[in-house]
Amino acid sequence: MHLPALRSRSFRLYEGASLFSLNGLWITRIIIGWVAWQLTGSASWVGILSFFLFAPTIATSPFFGVLMDRVKLRPAAMISHGIVTMATFSMFLLHSTGYLTIYSLCVVALVIGIASSAERSVRMTIVARMVELPILPNAVAIHASNFNMARLVGPAIGGILIERFGTGMAMQVNVLLLLPFLVALIFLKVRENTGGNVKRAPFLADFTSGAKYTAFHPVIREAMILTSISSLNVRGVMEILPALADGLFQRGAEGLGQMVAAGGAGALVAALIVALHPARKFESGIPLIAVIAIFLGLFSVAGLGMASNWTSAMVFVTIAGFCGTMIGINMQSTIQLTVEDAYRGRVMSLWMVTGIGMSAIGALVLGFFADTFGMTETLTAGGLAGIVLVSTVRFIHLRAARAQKTAG
Repeated sequence: MHLPALRSRSFRLYEGASLFSLNGLWITRIIIGWVAWQLTGSASWVGILSFFLFAPTIATSPFFGVLMDRVKLRPAAMISHGIVTMATFSMFLLHSTGYLTIYSLCVVALVIGIASSAERSVRMTIVARMVELPILPNAVAIHASNFNMARLVGPAIGGILIERFGTGMAMQVNVLLLLPFLVALIFLKVRENTGGNVKRAPFLADFTSGAKYTAFHPVIREAMILTSISSLNVRGVMEILPALADGLFQRGAEGLGQMVAAGGAGALVAALIVALHPARKFESGIPLIAVIAIFLGLFSVAGLGMASNWTSAMVFVTIAGFCGTMIGINMQSTIQLTVEDAYRGRVMSLWMVTGIGMSAIGALVLGFFADTFGMTETLTAGGLAGIVLVSTVRFIHLRAARAQKTAG
């Protein structure tokens, strides 16, 4: 059997319910990005809204990570997802009453961003507590497949709903899709933290110890740095697609849905490849496939900047989606199999800072430079600069590893 993680009843239930909520979350992103573009016509504002959705991960995820190593995960999942659902419903009410401005949209996005930061911290920890450790890479890949199936379907649905039925209808469907997950969480069985019997240090000391553990572990440290660089560029460009789809190619909301879905299609293919592949060992360091995907992803960003027509742009977005997911799954699996269970919540939350947080910064930076210097110049320079940075990091870490091996 190539999908051993599905033997777990709780994992099956979690992933089945997640399919609804993840589609809702992707539609949320489409709605917020599109409304921001409609209200302002500015790539900078689109980047700012994306920043509000994901920047809280930078500030709050490390602290939520400490909490995940201390609290019961099922109630934490219910609270965080419940807040996301209520904020999404509030956005619908504001839109229906005519009070949805760019500033109130920023507030909604910020609330969703903070609650989503907690929810991601739960997700990174809870998946590992529903399956046995040897099949964890398979569970990670299945969850990524689910996420990217929603990434493929959700944006397309969101774009069509906005184009054909209006933003209000899209918001209503969005809220309804978030509700089943809350019900499913009631029935999950989650393994307790194996390090939970030890006496707890003060909160700040726990956070500091998790940060030190991450910084001084060579494999985890390199995975964090490489994830940061790829997220800044490859994932960052995926957050300013409204400015590309309509600002550069004049394709409207439906075109935006198509472009995001193209990235989702590439990501889904990557996730399925990893999910169906026999288990591999990650302990020896960063997998070669992840390194190749980083370089290819950065090349696709530069290619997207130079794309002269819609077809070539869609191809590069698909490649970027494929590479972003291939990087994410392999880096997460490497860290999950390396980290001690007692540190898992803190380390995985720090990994989310590099993955989600840096994509938020990338959206902000890319949006600003696109408005200032032009989309073509920004994406081309960003992709090439990322290639240089990754080459430098790889060279330094490989040289250090060889020196340590020689000394040993």
